[in-house]
Amino acid sequence: MKTVLFFLLFISFSLSAQFTDDFSDGDFSSNPTWFGDINNFEVDSNYRLHLNDSIANTSTLLTNCNVLSNGEWIFDVEFKFSPSTNNFGKVYLASSTTDFNNTDAVYVKVGGQSGDVDEVSLYVQNGTNHNKIIDGVDGLVTNNPNVKIKVTRDDLGNWELFLDTNGLFFSQGNALDLSVTSSNYFGVYCKYTITRSDKIWFDNFSVLSTSTTTNNFFTQKNLIEIIDLTSISNTSYFKPSIYIYDDGSVEKKIILK
Repeated sequence: MKTVLFFLLFISFSLSAQFTDDFSDGDFSSNPTWFGDINNFEVDSNYRLHLNDSIANTSTLLTNCNVLSNGEWIFDVEFKFSPSTNNFGKVYLASSTTDFNNTDAVYVKVGGQSGDVDEVSLYVQNGTNHNKIIDGVDGLVTNNPNVKIKVTRDDLGNWELFLDTNGLFFSQGNALDLSVTSSNYFGVYCKYTITRSDKIWFDNFSVLSTSTTTNNFFTQKNLIEIIDLTSISNTSYFKPSIYIYDDGSVEKKIILK
């Protein structure tokens, strides 16, 4: 018997939990599932994620996501107030834990400064230590900000922060940082006084990874599972199988008999 092995598919891809959510389904309970301080948020009549508390507080909402390398994060933020040191928001792009007070993470901070210098900036958090790596332009979110934000990261650890205040993204700067090496969660964090407890909105989350590579024949990897598709193909002339490796790559092979 002569056996011929064909590689029909050789694609190494990230198993990242990419997602988009514009809340048009009217909730945050599925597709994706958000969790955290769920009683302090709602999807409002305009299908936007709305902070809906009634006391001075901090609130978080999270979803599972491991996008990091070659990632792109886009989202909308609106405050119907002028931010201050006691009233601001963060969007955690990548976090190792659900506890945003003590985690390894990268996040965007909107506002939070005193005076008329409120900005959108990018921070790295290691445990309880916070380090601003991209310092946004002062004063762009001082009065009732309603902005679209984009962040990108390549596979070398180069980050870039973009802000759209009038229909066009413009860069707030870039930085190289490799201190955060993995992610498990994406989420939002709000700090607010009682008078601002229902005046923060988020919308149009898009979290994507472009880390697909092809023909990576020389990458060291280990086989973890083989799925035999013979019963599905219903033939005795060839044996199709799926090979799954520990680096996330998948091969579809067909052996002709």
